[in-house]
Amino acid sequence: MGSPWGYVKENHDDLRLKHVIDIFRKLVSTAEKHDSYVAIEGAYAHVCYSPFRIKQVIEAIHSKHLKVTIDLFNFLSIENYQKRMEIFEESLKLLKNDIAIYHLKDFIIEDGKLIQVGLGKGLMDYPKIIKRIEEVTPNAYLIFEGVTGADIPESLKLIKDLIERK
Repeated sequence: MGSPWGYVKENHDDLRLKHVIDIFRKLVSTAEKHDSYVAIEGAYAHVCYSPFRIKQVIEAIHSKHLKVTIDLFNFLSIENYQKRMEIFEESLKLLKNDIAIYHLKDFIIEDGKLIQVGLGKGLMDYPKIIKRIEEVTPNAYLIFEGVTGADIPESLKLIKDLIERK
């Protein structure tokens, strides 16, 4: 299988989904033997390109040892980024019982492309996102991914302030 880090239309077909399920069955079987966990993370250009696609994998494998990492930015493309909160809510609705981790990213649109920026400097609605995470999956881990340099302390302050606002 394999693909470059970009969209490959074949990744969105059911044959590729079956292949991913077969691979994750083996991974989860090993995790079960060692009382550990495997997490699956979706991305628009990959086989699990939507929350629904991840749900299909979860249902096919049906194991408490398979968890989900939600990376909202990864589900986005130039065609769907305006529906980011709908996609986030779909993730919560379909996957809430399996979410273990959130990758926190932010972005802007530049020259028709999604470009990562520090948290709070882009289009993500972090006050609403953090509120919903706390409501639906309060024990999940929040991980910065792609946040670098001077953006790290600013991003940390933003998220801490949102969590402590109660």
